Amino acid sequence: MSEDRAPDIEFRASVRARRLRFDEEPDVRIEATRSGSRRTNLPNEVRAHVTYEDVQVDAAILSWIDTPDEPT
Repeated sequence: MSEDRAPDIEFRASVRARRLRFDEEPDVRIEATRSGSRRTNLPNEVRAHVTYEDVQVDAAILSWIDTPDEPT
């Protein structure tokens, strides 16, 4: 991985909801070189049976692809 250059793969998404409710607490895992999110009106650990209003989540997943060294 070389983070001194632009990522080879970049995925960004933005999601909005007037109301959001979870029947159970989600178990979310992301395996990437670098990821993160910015949440509005939604805590990092949501609770079951709680209604969250005016929610927005902006997420980014970045990854770098390293190619094997070519033989000389």
